[in-house]
Amino acid sequence: MNIGLTGGIGCGKSTTLGYFRELGAETIETDAVVRELLRSDKEIMAAIRSGFGDSVMDVEGRIDRDQLARKVFNNSEALVLLESIVHPRVRQNWMHALRKNHPILIVEIPLLFEKDLQVEFSKTICLSSDSEVQKARLLARGISESQIQYRKDRQFSLNQKMKRADIIIHNNGSMKHLKEQVEWVMKRLADSSNQ
Repeated sequence: MNIGLTGGIGCGKSTTLGYFRELGAETIETDAVVRELLRSDKEIMAAIRSGFGDSVMDVEGRIDRDQLARKVFNNSEALVLLESIVHPRVRQNWMHALRKNHPILIVEIPLLFEKDLQVEFSKTICLSSDSEVQKARLLARGISESQIQYRKDRQFSLNQKMKRADIIIHNNGSMKHLKEQVEWVMKRLADSSNQ
């Protein structure tokens, strides 16, 4: 069973994915795949250098993710260029995993519905949080209000995502409550995959 996991920024996708992993699911965090590609994939590094110039490279010849983020922030053309370089390789990564027939594989994809990728999965899960909770978490991570708004503007609203999802997990409370919901969902998924 292949599950697509999405949600709004600051809703706890990484934490939730970690709980699913603890409970025995195979998981892929696409943000982690991107970080690894930017760190070690020579083709992608060369394409980014070619597209964005030497200013996005650090003194050791690696991608400076902060500089790259500044280049694409509020620049839709630059963002489209970056996505055209990185997204096909990320998709290749998780599509390869989908073919391995894991009992339960959960792939976290922030733009799952925006990129119409839900068709690749048996079920979809959306993480939700109240907007005040999201904002507080993101500010605590050092993300500015303008960056928060920019990221939100690039995605469907949380309501749109929830309407499209098969399963919704609400993450406004404690980690214990989140984990209990993940356990409940995991049990249902395991029951479905055994039928």
